Amino acid sequence: TMTEEDRDDSCRIRVIGAGLGRTGTKSLAAALDMLGYRTYHFPLPEHSAAWAAYAKGTGSAQDAIGTAVAAGYNATCDQPMADALQEQLEMFPDAKVVLTVRDSPEKWAASWKILMEFIRVQEQPFSLWRPFYPTFIQWIPFMQNWKRMRDIMGVHLGLLPGQLIRGHVSEPAGWLEKQYDAHNKTVRKVVPKEKLLVFNVKEGWAPLCKFLGKELPEEPFPNVNESKELRRATTIMKVVSYGWLPFLGSMGYISTIAIKSIFRKPK
Repeated sequence: TMTEEDRDDSCRIRVIGAGLGRTGTKSLAAALDMLGYRTYHFPLPEHSAAWAAYAKGTGSAQDAIGTAVAAGYNATCDQPMADALQEQLEMFPDAKVVLTVRDSPEKWAASWKILMEFIRVQEQPFSLWRPFYPTFIQWIPFMQNWKRMRDIMGVHLGLLPGQLIRGHVSEPAGWLEKQYDAHNKTVRKVVPKEKLLVFNVKEGWAPLCKFLGKELPEEPFPNVNESKELRRATTIMKVVSYGWLPFLGSMGYISTIAIKSIFRKPK
């Protein structure tokens, strides 16, 4: 049975993961779940329209965040939730904040580029004549919403919509590292020290449990190798993107034979 405290927790965010993507957010989400939280790592397909509306200016950050709260989540992490840190703090001023960080800005930037390759494949528009990844994935409504949603990532740093996701390739060396530092500096500035934990997932359970007032689990801290997962997902995405081409080719061949047979002169 649900206690009064459980009911209260299901209507508010108790822990906010403020780190950018590729800072161990999946490991943090798994750890928080093991500690009894219900963690929202990335907008669900059924919530994507609210986030797209926020990005377009026809909806609010509060409405988008509210989709997670209404679904019973009481912890958040990764982007775009981390981009809406200020709005989350305004909605849930008692929440504790965990800023996940990497060993260095350079390691984060290298990891970010792996994610961006996956997103680039995913976001390619469909074209029969495009030489790279002529994918039909952008026909899927929630994929379209996710693409629009990504425009807000980095806007809190004063960047143009989508610049952190798609525009970084045209920026000079070191630009990504500067955005990483700027984001972490912003988090430290807006979150009171007593409510903030700067956390590298390599540190394991001890600092996280102490900060949240939780007992140390007997199970090892979950270290999710997301780079390996992303490389595999990127390969699968490319296979899916090209998968329809052999079918199209065979259909074209059959159609050509059929048409020729129709107009073939009888002997």
